[in-house]
Formats: sequence, C-alpha cells, structure tokens
Amino acid sequence: AHVGALARRAVDALAELPGLRLLPGPATPRTSIVSFDIDGVHPHDIAQIAAEQGVALRAGHHCCQPLMRHLGLAATARASFAPYNDADDVDALVGALQQVIRVLC
Repeated sequence: AHVGALARRAVDALAELPGLRLLPGPATPRTSIVSFDIDGVHPHDIAQIAAEQGVALRAGHHCCQPLMRHLGLAATARASFAPYNDADDVDALVGALQQVIRVLC
C-alpha cells in the first residue's frame, strides 16, 4: 500500500509537468513503477540529469521492445519505488524532472 501510494503521488505530480507523458497512461493501476518520456528528450539524457540531482532512474527499452515499437518509442525513463522510499523521494524526482525540462526543453 505504501509503495502504491508513492507511485500514485508521483503520477499526480508528473502529470502536471509540461511535455512529460506517463506511460502507458495515468489511469493505469500502479504498483511500484512509473514510466514516462519527455517530448524531444532522450531517456538517457533524462536519467543523466536526474542522477546529477541525486535521483536514480532507469532508461532504455526495459526488455520490452515489442511494447516500445507499439508505442512508437525507442526507450523510456522509469522511476521505481520501494518500501524504504518516502514522499521526499517523490519530491526529489519531480524536482529533478523539472530541471530536465528547464535544461533540455
């Protein structure tokens, strides 16, 4: 329940960021993973700038190339939440992605 609440908090906050698209969509039930892309920004660049802000993301095709082809994407970025994460981690994620948008969009 804790991890799902963090993912839902992240989805709600990320849905407000310009150019950020949640995948496969905000209505999808969430567990611990939130996948997204930012229009015009490669996911590896997203992950690099987030890392500079102290936020760890995964970037790539995540071993689901058929889904990526279906979505018309080469890759996505994703955040994963675990029991040791808290609301401050969600806030750090949002802040890091705001920095990505400021720098690259």
